[in-house]
Amino acid sequence: MGALAAWLASVVTAAFGFISAQLGAKASLYLAIVAVSLSITAALYVAIQSLVSGLVMSVSNEAFRMAFTALWPSNATTCISACLGADVAVFIYRYKVGIIEAMGK
Repeated sequence: MGALAAWLASVVTAAFGFISAQLGAKASLYLAIVAVSLSITAALYVAIQSLVSGLVMSVSNEAFRMAFTALWPSNATTCISACLGADVAVFIYRYKVGIIEAMGK
């Protein structure tokens, strides 16, 4: 009876070890994907800000510069941040829904 209990305990331990290894690998993969997508979004934000700054600095005519600053709202940075934040939130939502749908199949 003791040998059967030891064998059963080793089988259960091996099964739990296998399952935890698989879940750990999947979780680390999902976290890596989310981290990469967030870093790409941050790089996009910096690129947009750099392009706008470069555009403003390249305008040498004061009248054109005043026209650009009149057309570019003062809260443009906040608006760009809100748009990118919403895009990231939608990406994460769709990704999690895809995970749930894949688990259901």
